[in-house]
Amino acid sequence: DMALQYMAEAPLPPGLEGAQDWARDYAAANPSEAFELLFGRPSPETLPALVIPQLLSPEEVKQCFSAGSEVGSSIEPFATSSWLCAALRATPHDIGYSGEHVALYLHKGGYLQTKQPALCDKLLHSMRRQPGNWGDPALALQVRCIELHTYAVGGGLLEPGHRDNGSKLSMSVLLSDAATTGLEGGQIVTWSGGEPVVHELRRGDALLFHSGKAHNVATVTSGMRQSLVIELWVGPTNTKDRES
Repeated sequence: DMALQYMAEAPLPPGLEGAQDWARDYAAANPSEAFELLFGRPSPETLPALVIPQLLSPEEVKQCFSAGSEVGSSIEPFATSSWLCAALRATPHDIGYSGEHVALYLHKGGYLQTKQPALCDKLLHSMRRQPGNWGDPALALQVRCIELHTYAVGGGLLEPGHRDNGSKLSMSVLLSDAATTGLEGGQIVTWSGGEPVVHELRRGDALLFHSGKAHNVATVTSGMRQSLVIELWVGPTNTKDRES
């Protein structure tokens, strides 16, 4: 295997300190293989993301937007931030990641789960019932967050090696229709063997991936990008922000 091949090329030095140095070098050169050796399961980086075509119907997409409008005005007023771009200053939000990217928590107070239970159940069940390696199906996972993300022109998620640390499974559903909004750019990008994998989604399509897998959102160059992002974790059901 990879470890034996590496050992043949770089023999294990004598002594505890030498072995520790060798192990660190091996992990740095082969992070995915080292992860599997240490934890007994594949690294999230080696597991592909899954496109789920047309997970949401046009009517269900409208329900997502309605929930965003209702939760933003009836549960927790949002502050208009002068540092936001003009296109986002009237957009309900709980957090601003940049002047061109904000997010609204639809899980606060258990809002989406209570107001749109059928929609919420469909989303959560879809994350646990897909073919492939998505972790132990017997492991109980709860909602960490359900977020409505809005990106204006110039917005994106470009942080190298960005991961949803602390969560187990993540899913992003594209809510924007490029044909009617003029959306260009904003594709979700994952990585395989150091090379980018660009996922071209249509409105209603979802991308499911392990939360520990690096991912990005390409810069929006035209129109507005809106997506629903759900993260599941082993912690208790969260009804506040991302960390509570």
